[in-house]
This record gives sequence, C-alpha cells and structure tokens, in this order.
Amino acid sequence: TIGWLNVDCGSDVPRIGPNLLLWGTDEDLTKFGINKRVPERQTLEEMSTVRFFPNQADQNCYTLPLFAQTLRYLIRAGFYYGNYDGLSNFPTFDLYIYNKKWSTVNTSSIGRPIYFEALHATHGSGSINVCMRQIRKNEIPFISSLEIVPLWVNLYPQMESNFTFSLINRINYGGNEVRYSGILSEEKYNRIWTQGAVPPNCIVVPTLPDSTAFPIPENEPPNSVMSESIASSNTSTPIILSVDLPTNQVTPQTAYFVFYFTEQAKRPSSNDTRIIDIYIDGRKRYTVAAEVNKCKVVTLYPVSVVGPKVNITLVPANSSTLAAMISAMEVFSRIDLDPAHGNNTTGGTQNRLISSYFILILAVIALINTQ
Repeated sequence: TIGWLNVDCGSDVPRIGPNLLLWGTDEDLTKFGINKRVPERQTLEEMSTVRFFPNQADQNCYTLPLFAQTLRYLIRAGFYYGNYDGLSNFPTFDLYIYNKKWSTVNTSSIGRPIYFEALHATHGSGSINVCMRQIRKNEIPFISSLEIVPLWVNLYPQMESNFTFSLINRINYGGNEVRYSGILSEEKYNRIWTQGAVPPNCIVVPTLPDSTAFPIPENEPPNSVMSESIASSNTSTPIILSVDLPTNQVTPQTAYFVFYFTEQAKRPSSNDTRIIDIYIDGRKRYTVAAEVNKCKVVTLYPVSVVGPKVNITLVPANSSTLAAMISAMEVFSRIDLDPAHGNNTTGGTQNRLISSYFILILAVIALINTQ
C-alpha cells in the first residue's frame, strides 16, 4: 500500500478502516466546498459524508499529491447522495481530470454508491487535479471519496501511457464482489470486482485458479475471482454478455477488453476440450482454449465500438466438446486527457499523509496493548 491515498471527502477526522487503510480528510487537498454528513450512517464509512460545491464560480477541484516520476495510477471517485441536503434532488454534473472532461455523474434514483475509475499515467508532474462542474441549474456537485493507487507493476501492458483508460465494467462472473480486504488480500491493487448477473441459460460452476507461482497471470486477477465462473448450460448455447457504453462520450469509442478464463478441476473426460470463440458485436476477435489449473487472460485492444450497447458472445468452437465458460471481464474506454504539467509542490502533503498513517497505526497498537 505504499503511496496509496484514500480521501474521505467531507470528513473532519482521519481514521483507519477495517482493512487497515488510512482514510484522510480533504482539508489539505481543496480550498472549496462545504462538508456535510448524510442522514444515515453507511456501511462504507466514507459514504457517510460528502463535500458539496454550491458556488459555480469556484473551480471545485482537488489537487492530489503524486510521486514525481512517470507512473500509472488507479484513480477512483466515489459518490453517494444519500439525500444529504434533504431536498431529494439527485444531481447530475461533470467530472474532470485536469481541464478535460472525464465523465458525467448521474446520481438519479441511485440508492447505492457509484464509482468512476480510471487508469492514468503521469509524467513526473507530482500532482493531479480532479474537479466537479455544475451543468444543470439547482443541481449541486458533490463527492464522497477519492482513492489513488500507484501501480508499481506493469498491469494492463497494452495501455499506452499517453492515454487515460476509463473503467466501464469490471465483473466477477459467478462470485461475490471482491475488494481489497487487508494486507493479506488477494486483490492487491484496490480494484473492485463487482458481482455479475448470471445470464439466461447459464449456470455457476466452481473453477480452479492458477496455482502456479510463475508466470503470474496478466493483471494479477485474485484467486477469489477465478475460483467461480459461469458456463453455458449446453454446448449449443452461447454466453451472451452486454456492455453499456458511456453515453457522454463520442462514438465510435476505442475500447480495451480483458477476458479471464479458468477451468474446472476435472473435466468429464480426459479427451474433452473447452475452446471458445470470442465475438464482439458479431465479429470474431479471438479463440482461446481453457486449460486445467491455468488462468488464461485475453486482451483485445484497440477495438472500435459504437454505443449505446456492445454485445459480447462466447461460442464453443467447432472442435470444442464442452460449453463456453468465463470467470471475469474488464472493459475500459480510451479517453484523451492532457498529462500533468504541475510541479512537485505537493510532496509535503504526501509526506504528511504518510506520517499520519503511521501515527494512527502506532496509536491503535498502543490502545490494544493497554487493554
């Protein structure tokens, strides 16, 4: 967790979460906005407070400290309205990185937290700006959380450093949601693998993750994600998945697809094969053969797609004796954001946050020892 930055926007005091991550306050990161608690405390504590920005004249920006070197970061912004203002007026507003639009936040009728995540490579700037901008009258921007994770290893190797990749979906098929749970967590990079719905004519099956130490599967998917999959109920029926593209971005869009495949611990017969053709919007893109005790990762990039929906079809190849199966999928859209042009003036903030983390850890240890 070296260099991780977790900001509980709107909170007045730092805290350590149940997974031992430090959640700091945002007082050193922005000069704008007002803190507010939502009426009901949430399971995710960072969703119990917001910072809202009623003044359209303000920039409504956070300046987040980064390392002064070229490095890819996972950036995630979280939003939970929770009727914090008592108006039941679910706002829609724009989200920016630097001075370029990242996405549109639409909180209408959403009764749960929503997240926007991007993989963004910096070029030694030392900071990044994340901003909220009002686009509708009487609809006030707000934010609940910000998370920054430096990726010290080369995940998603086909992503170019001069583009930003905005997450559309990261789905765990067959299993529950998987998050970073602590120092021994199988998910090491603070990604959220959401629980996917089981499509019609599919069943959930246990699968055997890749237990070999080397080579590590591309993108290091957690074993808990790969230990359950969905499979078509028979060899004549494909798996049909759909992806809703961001409606606020121009089309066609350039997409980055990652498919994860594992196999059951034992096949019905030693002669059985599971070979899967991958189609995107009716066009065959790749053929993959699943193997026992091995994780197969298929990255397809660049893929030009046109919204609002992309259809993915997994079909058993002619030579396959077993039905199609999949464990997980990630989809990103490529967006063009200017690289950072700041300077390393935020190192003091980074150092203060790191120091606060260790002070809080020591305080917790001292409290435990006195009991």
